[in-house]
Amino acid sequence: MPAIRDTLNIFARQFSLALHHSTRVRLGGPLAPPEDADPDALRASDAHLPGTGWIVGVAACLLFALVGLLLRASPWGAAAAAVVSTILTVVLTGARHESAAFRAAERLGSGQGFGVLAVLLLLAGKIVLLAAIASVSEAGVLAALFAAHVTSRFAPVVATRWLGDRHDVRALRIGALWCVVPLLLMFPASGWAFPLLAVLLAASISYGVLWLWERRFGPGAQEDAGALQQVWELAFYLGAAIGA
Repeated sequence: MPAIRDTLNIFARQFSLALHHSTRVRLGGPLAPPEDADPDALRASDAHLPGTGWIVGVAACLLFALVGLLLRASPWGAAAAAVVSTILTVVLTGARHESAAFRAAERLGSGQGFGVLAVLLLLAGKIVLLAAIASVSEAGVLAALFAAHVTSRFAPVVATRWLGDRHDVRALRIGALWCVVPLLLMFPASGWAFPLLAVLLAASISYGVLWLWERRFGPGAQEDAGALQQVWELAFYLGAAIGA
């Protein structure tokens, strides 16, 4: 029992720390993360970044479903639900990943205004693709929305290990486990091609972006690894829309 209790305490502290540093959600009491967490603790908490996607994803799904239900009679209902749920996720995360995408695009474009354009295209693309999926399957769009927020937060975990210590596989195992259930939920929603194409396309495009950053900036690209969350999320919706 003491070993189980210690394991649960470590899990709770690491998850709380990941939540604290990737969203605006704060846990209090014994679950409150330390204010002066050391770099090793922060690195260990990365494993639970996909777990924070459960919080963000569930909130986005609930709001999407509510707005979609209220505007069900309108042909623009799905698009409006996509806009509102996207705004919620930006608020919950403090636009951390959008800011990372802005910085990465600015670096790629040598500071010529590419950052603003990239963020606008990412947001517009996500909204349009979510509306497209909703037009095919109401259950499918909720499953894709949830899975995208979880799996996309696994992408920066992979990126930081790829660009840093490639022997650190513990975080990869834990992060992958967080992604299993959301992906399985996509199968009954719209069939096997739905999650398969979403993951394949997201992984392929994210790998291409990661390869480009590594060749262009070297180890410095690790600073913008959070931008990969946005790349994965957009590509995931595109694959899901094709699969649906």
